[in-house]
Amino acid sequence: MELLHIHKDTWAAVGATALIPFYRLTDTDIVLLDTGIAASDREGLTALLEEHGLRPKGILCSHAHYDHVGNAAYLRRRYGCPIAMPMIEAAICADATAFRANYETLTYGTIQSMFPEECFLSDVLISPDIDHLDFCGVRFGLLPLPGHSAGQMGFITPDGTAYLADCLLGPEQLQRFKLPTIMHIARDLTVMESLRSLRCPAYVLAHKTSVTELDPVIDANIAAIHDKGRRLLSCLTDGMTADQWLYAYCCQEGIHTHDPFRISVTQRNFLHLSNWLVDEGQVALHHDLCVSRYSKV
Repeated sequence: MELLHIHKDTWAAVGATALIPFYRLTDTDIVLLDTGIAASDREGLTALLEEHGLRPKGILCSHAHYDHVGNAAYLRRRYGCPIAMPMIEAAICADATAFRANYETLTYGTIQSMFPEECFLSDVLISPDIDHLDFCGVRFGLLPLPGHSAGQMGFITPDGTAYLADCLLGPEQLQRFKLPTIMHIARDLTVMESLRSLRCPAYVLAHKTSVTELDPVIDANIAAIHDKGRRLLSCLTDGMTADQWLYAYCCQEGIHTHDPFRISVTQRNFLHLSNWLVDEGQVALHHDLCVSRYSKV
């Protein structure tokens, strides 16, 4: 893992799949913005902190997905630093039963075995109706970014850098993803549009980019979501069940995986995208006894 300078006192650790930003309070004391994945980032992040003499004094978590909260509880134990998190997301992290809201197709037993470190109680709960947080002796701006997850929040560091978490993807990730990882697509699109008025010297996108201009990124993300919606719609034959529709889409897009976790994420993302198409009036949802069937409008 290596360091990446973003702007003034905002830096990032380059993790396995994401940037892990942090704000320097002093030469040694920092506030982390998210913490990466437990399995793939912990060893490298710990080594990086120790090598550069950096000590976390606090952690701001944007949302409750495993690749953002994976090392929060571990770092709190190691460094004694408090964790602050949006109220909705903190509730999801409170225990394994709530955490299943992120991965609803996995069993409770699977959640408990896969995510033993991702469930914890936050020290500070961030209300969705405030615009700043005084934390570790400095003031962070707050950016409500619901859509990707129910209560995702971005942060503006004291030097003006905006961390947008998973609200927007960089170009490499947009080329690779098969289905949007977005819980509430209509809301996410509205939030993306609202970011056009944001004026910051630099923007950190968790996966895995830092940019100075947002409009091209917003345009690309919105276009990608609509493209995936069209592609999903193109393989729908009237009367298909959800499983049949998803199977047809996976065949069309070359989605081949036998990993239970990846399968669960694919199923979840399909459900959110298909629900959006229903809400948009492009797909009709019918019920055949207890079986849901879909058809084009």
